[in-house]
Amino acid sequence: MAKKRALVLGGGAPNFTLMSGALLALHHAKMEFDHIYMAGAGAVVGLVYMSPKQPLTPEQALLNTMNYGISDLIYSMVPINYKLFSKGGPSAAAFRDYWTNLPPIQAAMNQYGMNDSQKLASDWLLFNGAMICPAEMNCFSKGMCAHMPFIDNVVDFDKLKNAKPEYYLNAYCIEDGECVEFKKPDLDVHHFRAAMSFPFIYPPYRIGTKHYYEGAAVDSLNLIDLMDELDSKGHVDEVVVLDVMKPDLIHRPRNLWDAYAQSIIVPLVANAEKELAMFLHWVDTGHVVKLPGKNVSPRMQALLANQHHPAPPSLTAATLRFDDFIPAQHKPFMLDWSKSNLEILFDAGYRAGKHFVNIH
Repeated sequence: MAKKRALVLGGGAPNFTLMSGALLALHHAKMEFDHIYMAGAGAVVGLVYMSPKQPLTPEQALLNTMNYGISDLIYSMVPINYKLFSKGGPSAAAFRDYWTNLPPIQAAMNQYGMNDSQKLASDWLLFNGAMICPAEMNCFSKGMCAHMPFIDNVVDFDKLKNAKPEYYLNAYCIEDGECVEFKKPDLDVHHFRAAMSFPFIYPPYRIGTKHYYEGAAVDSLNLIDLMDELDSKGHVDEVVVLDVMKPDLIHRPRNLWDAYAQSIIVPLVANAEKELAMFLHWVDTGHVVKLPGKNVSPRMQALLANQHHPAPPSLTAATLRFDDFIPAQHKPFMLDWSKSNLEILFDAGYRAGKHFVNIH
């Protein structure tokens, strides 16, 4: 019987192209996955791979993630990703409905196959739209941005339910006080937006009577859900974790905006490091341990108490690491949304993925 393999795509920010580059290398090596566990930015990578918007193929969709950044000339003056982070409020939504249906704007939003000059011209056009879009944020607002309007342009949610792998995306439910799992075939654009609603950037997202924040803010790699669902029989034999949430992301800020990015990434890195260590210990020994400083959710409490829930003895895990493939002088810039950063990280991710394939 063929072994079943799971892929873990955890949280991130602009460094998410490390994951898309690595996943393309695994795709080129014809490595297939039966289960994909996602959290935060990893969900963007996983979804565009499993169900890209036509006419892009999965390979082209992964390559296209580099175009989610801002052309360097514009970014050097306005270091904000106005393509992914949009103004919130009814007036802004009405403006976007009109603006994004204009043929020149639709062309500018789909930059796969463009050269650098065309991308710069397209980004400049989109920048002007972001500037004239009305804003309604005030002291009573629950968040700064609309819930990721761009995702409709890159993921086909109607076809997602037909994707081959089983997939899982975590979100933090405010009313339940813990992370919950959105699974196939229930995951739609609303569940995606709920699972990406990072505090302050986005308001809590409502589904039914409950409200959600980004799951990666609590469980950065979604490994606790994987541990919770595996039993002694095991529905997965091999786990591949793309380990992008590393201390390399933490640095002395260059300016106030970079300091804001650091305020977000520092706790995510800390959570991811502890979560991964706990998971690898569980795989190696079969037992769950609580690491110092790691908050214990109700689901984690159940795992700690339920020591007859050991790791399946045949389970193996491998982490795909990127540290050695990122130029040392570039590491302070890994949280920039510039196109050059996304391209450098994509290339590093692809090379790390090829190395992983060779040694495994």
